[in-house]
Amino acid sequence: MPARSGGLARALLFTLLLLIPLVFSRETVEAFEFNKVTLLHAGALALAALLAIRLLGARPVPGGWRMDPLALGVLLFVASALVSTLASISPLTSLYGTQESYAGLLTVLAYGILFAATRAVIGGVEDARRLLLAPVVAAAVVGAYAVVQVLRVDPVGYGRISEVTGLVRPFATVGHPNFMAAFLVMAFPLAVEAGRCALANGQRAAAAVFGAIALLAGVGVAASVSRGAWVAFAATLVVLVAGWLAIGERRSGLALGGVLAATAVAVLGLGAATGLLAGVLARLREFGQATSRTHIWTAAWAMFREHPVAGVGLDAFQLAFERHRTAAYWLVEWNGSPAKAHNEALHVLATQGALGGLAALVLAAAVAAAAVIAVRRGGDRPLAVAIAAALAGFAVSELSSFTVAACGTLAVVLAAVLGPLCSPPAAVAAPGDLRLAATLGVAGLVAAAVYASNVDGATLDAAPIRAVGALVLVVVALAAGAAAVALERHDAPAAARGAAPEWSAGAWAAVAVVWLAAGVLAWGFVLRPWEASQATRRGMLLTPHDPARAVAFLERAVALDPPVAFHWVKLGAAAHAEARTARDAAARRRPLDRARAAFERAVELVPVSAFHHANLGRVLADLARDGRARPEDVWPRFDAALARDPANAYFSTDAATAALGLGDRARAARYAAQAAALYPRFALAQSILGHVALADGRAEEAARVLAAARGLDWHGVGVARAVAGSNLAAAYLQLGRPADAERAAREALAHAPSYVDARFNLGRALEILGRRAEALAEYRRIVAEQPDYELARGALRALGAEVNPAASTPGPGAPRR
Repeated sequence: MPARSGGLARALLFTLLLLIPLVFSRETVEAFEFNKVTLLHAGALALAALLAIRLLGARPVPGGWRMDPLALGVLLFVASALVSTLASISPLTSLYGTQESYAGLLTVLAYGILFAATRAVIGGVEDARRLLLAPVVAAAVVGAYAVVQVLRVDPVGYGRISEVTGLVRPFATVGHPNFMAAFLVMAFPLAVEAGRCALANGQRAAAAVFGAIALLAGVGVAASVSRGAWVAFAATLVVLVAGWLAIGERRSGLALGGVLAATAVAVLGLGAATGLLAGVLARLREFGQATSRTHIWTAAWAMFREHPVAGVGLDAFQLAFERHRTAAYWLVEWNGSPAKAHNEALHVLATQGALGGLAALVLAAAVAAAAVIAVRRGGDRPLAVAIAAALAGFAVSELSSFTVAACGTLAVVLAAVLGPLCSPPAAVAAPGDLRLAATLGVAGLVAAAVYASNVDGATLDAAPIRAVGALVLVVVALAAGAAAVALERHDAPAAARGAAPEWSAGAWAAVAVVWLAAGVLAWGFVLRPWEASQATRRGMLLTPHDPARAVAFLERAVALDPPVAFHWVKLGAAAHAEARTARDAAARRRPLDRARAAFERAVELVPVSAFHHANLGRVLADLARDGRARPEDVWPRFDAALARDPANAYFSTDAATAALGLGDRARAARYAAQAAALYPRFALAQSILGHVALADGRAEEAARVLAAARGLDWHGVGVARAVAGSNLAAAYLQLGRPADAERAAREALAHAPSYVDARFNLGRALEILGRRAEALAEYRRIVAEQPDYELARGALRALGAEVNPAASTPGPGAPRR
């Protein structure tokens, strides 16, 4: 085992490059990036163990590891990430990464290990060529999957998809159209280079397969309708063509022209059947628009100015953005909180400060210098050109996006490979112990199992034609793998390995300790967080209809991964939802206490988050209504949330709703007026002001405000809309306008059929209009659904109708929020 650590490391690197773009799971909270980063962390731990074993064996490093400018840039960047984490506004967030990003210090360290491992075990050109077949095979699957999604034959039944003028924007196995396109942009020149090499070897069938992969990549980039990816693709082509001209590879331009022409034909063909051309044209018309990103970039620059040395903290952009959110941005994105700056340069400055910016600058300069050296006098100039083109595409795409695991892993490996390529041909060795066919077979089986686990059987039953999509992916993957094996066998014959050195018992014990340490770290930082994410997802799915069971799953999640505030937030939300299903204060006590404890823990873990304070304020308000908390404890929480995120409309309206529930109408009016001043067309804020007017006896003003609110922007808040309609009906009843009250109550019930206050107001309106039978039917329906609703029971008694015995707890008044 120790003697073969280099070969195992090469196989593991290949597997990571192949699988990270492909793995996803709908069983975790976030299906794509979380699983890719989890695999990256696991792979990095295994690579670190293998490197440690190589050091124990005192084996020479094939790549001649040295502290050159490229390695120095990586080291500086990792060091700046560590400083940024220590100085972060939320150190735990910077360590683990925020939800849906997962780009904390652990991920940066994993990238550093990946770079070091690549430099240590890739000994020369042939090693590099073998390794870089992995992203080409992955690109074949990703590109084919993009076409499958555009044609709407994806066997995985996704609930949400992105569309532009009827075109399904494909995201394949990468999770987002922009990220998919960025990966394909990087893989395109590698596929073209593999095809060029196959042609040079006389392998026409393999060359045709690699050309088809490049074609799929081009189609995927076009179908993504990602403007940033289009610009990055153009940059890749420019570097590729310029590099070929510089090294005298003019014939390669003909092959590239053929691929691009075929791509254009394919796009036109898909456009005729799927609306692809309409989507492309729509994107072209809005090419220069970046409304939301302008706000984000402005906030990022402000963060850098406030924290110029170390930034706000690695991956803490979303937390810092809360204070920099403007009403103008809220109107554009409405309750959106970006986790990234959508420009990697600005993001690094905002989160890592000048230290991170300087490190990134050194790293970028070192990569550029190494690429120039490799192209001018390296051991494989055509491959160096392809790598330079891929890295150029990555750099350009990062100007309007951010690094995800699929692209970041490939970029790190490409940068590391430049070192061996800078060596002259005579200095290159070919260990040849990757065992490509076996590695591809194992990784392919894993990828197939992962994909099959995500296929929705109900989707296939409803549309069997979608099985064709799965068949296409299998055929494309097999063809790509076969072409990769054929090319590797032609270009890279295996070299004989020397005899394994003798190892002492102490060395073997040290190896055992290394693997034990790696296993312990994997258990704590990979396996447990992955299980916690699965438990949290189950809890989130159960919360709307079975919150008690949801709490059980979420209790397991916080036990598995206690430092992550996200799990505590979801536990608090589930417990709070369970409390709302209870009919009396005694039944609410336990879940409310659990919700309070969970939200308090989230505040302790990430005190800078405005959302955690607001969540705690909502629970305290419910506890105060039950007499188990003081009202004066509620408002500091909402005020803390608004101090951190003053432009958040929902914090103001939630605080106003809590004040109404506690009978503090003056405070409710102040909070609602704050939201209404920022967002005059926000219907919820206006409806609360109308409710206050109604409760204060100003029925005419209440009717006017509530009637106007019906035509404003509700942003999908259906229950609040029903409450406003019910209150409007109550106001009309007070004004002696029963016909208008009936219309308002029916409109409210259309949004929430089970809302008993609206149904009671409907019954009152019908009763006043002389429609006694209809009124009785509404009152009886209320009593059947909620026996303790005393107003309906009293109305039945007043009309001389029989009331079935039930609990006599007084019901709420007709106007209620």
